Amino acid sequence: MLTRSFLILLPGLLLGGCSLTTPMPEQTLVVPKQWNAPVAGHAWPEADWWRQYQSPALETLLARATAGNLDLASAASRLRQAEAQLRQTRASQLPQLNASTDVSRRGDSDTSTSAYGAALTTRYELDFWGRNEATTNAARATLLASEYDAQTLAISIQATVVSNWLQTLENRQRLALTRSSLANAERVLNLVETRYRFGAADSLEVSQQRTLVAQLRASLPGLEQQSLQLRNSLALLLGQAPDAQLPAGENLTDVAVPLIGAGLPAELLNRRPDIRASEARLVAANANVTVARAALFPSIALTGQLGAQSAALGTLLSSSATGWTLAAGLAQSIFDGGALKAQVELSRARQEELLIDYRRTLLIALGEADTALGAAQQARLRFQFLELATSEAERAFNLAEIRYRAGSIDLVSLLDTQRTWYQSQDTLIQQRAIVLLASVDLFRALGGGWREPGVLYGASMVR
Repeated sequence: MLTRSFLILLPGLLLGGCSLTTPMPEQTLVVPKQWNAPVAGHAWPEADWWRQYQSPALETLLARATAGNLDLASAASRLRQAEAQLRQTRASQLPQLNASTDVSRRGDSDTSTSAYGAALTTRYELDFWGRNEATTNAARATLLASEYDAQTLAISIQATVVSNWLQTLENRQRLALTRSSLANAERVLNLVETRYRFGAADSLEVSQQRTLVAQLRASLPGLEQQSLQLRNSLALLLGQAPDAQLPAGENLTDVAVPLIGAGLPAELLNRRPDIRASEARLVAANANVTVARAALFPSIALTGQLGAQSAALGTLLSSSATGWTLAAGLAQSIFDGGALKAQVELSRARQEELLIDYRRTLLIALGEADTALGAAQQARLRFQFLELATSEAERAFNLAEIRYRAGSIDLVSLLDTQRTWYQSQDTLIQQRAIVLLASVDLFRALGGGWREPGVLYGASMVR
């Protein structure tokens, strides 16, 4: 039975327990109303955003990465750990029930007796101060943060696979261009050597053209090594060995350049899982403050025991051999050297740190999206100018070759137009890759195609 002093104290404990909930900190953040760069539309990317590239090879690679990427597998393991931690925390809020049995025998040289015992004990801690509930809330928020981290990683892996594949296609096309330009330079070299044999060209012109041929040949090993590095990087993303088979037969020009829309900046807060992860950690830290504060107050536990003692096993469970007890206990730390108060201060400091991290995450996300929008626009504009320049460079080389054959210009003029055309083509290939890679960065900055409906835990923190 409860003692009279405990009955007197109980109403005060109940009233005190209602005041321990720690409110979420309020930190207003003014979000821009519009992006600095113009947007193609106000529709956010779809969940399967990579389909806008119209590349069957990409879809195949992303499916393989989803199934085999080792970082994603590790994230799934961490998520299961967080789920187990939440179940463990919830279990601590339930009554604990334990059973025990014992057998003993005693006696002397003449006689001996046996004793049998069995007991069923239970213990339940009353959550007057909300400590157990806050512990569960912290574990639940930590699980949410792990889920958001896994989603953030998935978006990053998707974007990295797409970027790596685009760079692979760029490298393939640059290799093909170099080999084609080398063949063209060797053809011109044959022409110069023919003119030299007939006295229409001097040895300087031959050396100049041979220099160009040697330079083009020298550029091949570097591109080949880059191709190997990209191949191995992509294989690792797929969770496979370097001998993994990659799709073939696709060119960089076959990949469509997507037009990417973006909604309002304030909507970005609901679209990036890294923001939601930072927010969930802030929620967990807030709950941990409540846990630390509750530890300053007495803990109240109810215990019960049902037991039996008998000299014979057959009568162990008879009514005459059983007994029970019920008890309520209150425990309070008297002196701990300030450890509990220090834990409260530590929890509050951690909460302040995560609040700053949350604000930083928001600002970084807004800055990344705005920068990516501007980069995508400028990359497309530069590609248009380079496309025109490449067309003119090709026309200039064709005219120069005709005039050189006719003897109206010297080799230096032909070499200049030849180099300009090759460099223009190479630059155009790289710029097309830059346009596509900028779109990948924009997809990533906008949160990919991920979205979660609902209101943020910390909606009052943003206006």
